[in-house]
Amino acid sequence: MNVETGHDITLMEGYDLLKTAYSKRVNDLDASVGLTKQAIAIAEKTDNRELKAHAKNHLGLFYMIVGKFDEAKECANEALIYFETNENLKGIADAKYTIAGVYYKTDDYHLGLEYLLDCLNIYRKFNDHFNEARVLKSMGTIYEYFGDQENAIRAYLRSIEAGRLANDPNLESNAYNPLSGIYVKRGMHDLALTTIEKSIAIKEQSKDIRGLAFALYGRGKVYIKTGKFERAKADLDKSLSIQREMGDKLGVTMALNKLGVLYCELKNYSEAKTYLLECLDLAEKFKIRFIIYKALYNLHLVSRNENNDRQALHYLERYIRIKESIINTHTHNVIKSYEAISKVKALEHEAEVQRSKTEIIERKNAELDSFFYRVSHDLKGPISSLIGLHNLVKIDIKDEQAQHYFQMYQSQIMRINTIVMELINLTRMNNPAMNVIRIDFDLLLQECINAYEYLPQFSKIRFIKEIDPHIEFYSEWAIVNTILQNLIENAIKYSSPDRESFVRIAVNETNTCIKIEVEDNGIGISPDYQAKIFDMFFRANDRVDGTGLGLYILRRAVERLQGQVTFKSEAHSGSTFFVTLPLKAGKKQQHD
Repeated sequence: MNVETGHDITLMEGYDLLKTAYSKRVNDLDASVGLTKQAIAIAEKTDNRELKAHAKNHLGLFYMIVGKFDEAKECANEALIYFETNENLKGIADAKYTIAGVYYKTDDYHLGLEYLLDCLNIYRKFNDHFNEARVLKSMGTIYEYFGDQENAIRAYLRSIEAGRLANDPNLESNAYNPLSGIYVKRGMHDLALTTIEKSIAIKEQSKDIRGLAFALYGRGKVYIKTGKFERAKADLDKSLSIQREMGDKLGVTMALNKLGVLYCELKNYSEAKTYLLECLDLAEKFKIRFIIYKALYNLHLVSRNENNDRQALHYLERYIRIKESIINTHTHNVIKSYEAISKVKALEHEAEVQRSKTEIIERKNAELDSFFYRVSHDLKGPISSLIGLHNLVKIDIKDEQAQHYFQMYQSQIMRINTIVMELINLTRMNNPAMNVIRIDFDLLLQECINAYEYLPQFSKIRFIKEIDPHIEFYSEWAIVNTILQNLIENAIKYSSPDRESFVRIAVNETNTCIKIEVEDNGIGISPDYQAKIFDMFFRANDRVDGTGLGLYILRRAVERLQGQVTFKSEAHSGSTFFVTLPLKAGKKQQHD
């Protein structure tokens, strides 16, 4: 007999902490770091290396954002070692994305691009548009550092496209910011302003405070170029204030540098120097070299305008020395990077071919689903009639031998009915239409239990329902029904004939999800078969009738609702299945 232990609940809390930490990164980085450290403590307490690896990478990402680059790389490399050892491709990509951010923000553009290429390849294999958008935006930034505006624009536009496929406006706006900057450099001021104001509108609506700071910085740049200095000052002051509050060192240095440029334009050289010296001090402290040489050049301009030739020459010499150092260091790396860029183009061509193949497969699958659905529904009528005839036979025919044969016939009809229903459920998984209603778990569970009264083991099983009466969950009734039906049918079919059987169904709500737990004391699942039970047509026990589709359909149904299904089982002792369904995927908008 298996039940969910406190250990499992603690691990789930750890992963919930990471989700919350990631969502808070847009407006409270300190909270993100604190929550992630709590998750690490849980991982160490439970000795769960996978949770610790995910948490370490999260921490690396947050350290990278605030400019703690050495700590960021150390955390992400620790996570990468675990993911590579365990061949976790998604984890490898996540860790490499963090490391890439450290490299290109500290001028190791070549290494940053190489890591991003690996990420892009992996994320595309998983059809992960969210992370694809993030990677493409970062690649665009590197192209800009190379002075390659054409490839930068192409990367930003593809990032926007991926963001739309991920249905995440924030991802789109992240690419609008640097895209507007390129338009400014090209003198396309109206287009630059339109582009950056799209970003600001999205950031304000989504309450992405940190992202808003970068968008306001972008609009400040447009206003400086168009001579609207008061508006530029308002945007840059607000951007700087947010970046200071968020602790984003890169964002702070960028805003300080641009305020220095603004005050230089206003001929307020004393104020310009104050901002630029603070910028230079921070950039040197956190080794943000591309900001260092920008600040030095702008300090050179300020000193020259003040007729302080000696100081102007000092800053110019430092600027040239660092600029030459960067150029000499990276000339070879840029060449190598463009060799890597050719790999991107090859990957993109491969991805285009794959997309074309996928479209053909999806079209064929849709035709096949339509065929299955029509045939299944055409069969439902005759099957229902045959089941009804059996009910009449039980009333009108008294001969025991005849009843025996009719019972054999009935069992085969019910088997055909099960196959047809599983085909209908399978096609339902691919149906994009959603009919979202509030789920009454008490009523639905009883209906699912009653649906299996015909099974021979049914009368020998004690059903225990433990349902939180305060659950408010909106979802697709047909899909939730499929999940519960398959869990209950599986528990009944694999009950043990040697003991008093029970099936316990518990449904509870947490702050983030619905938890469904179905426990039985049946025959259990042999360790040899546990890795395969969700495979299509797999059957672990030939003594029990079935198609081998039930648990496959269960997994598909759970995935459709963006949930997770796990289980624990011991041969001859029983099994427990755990299903979690996120509330965000099951809350009806405005409950209209």
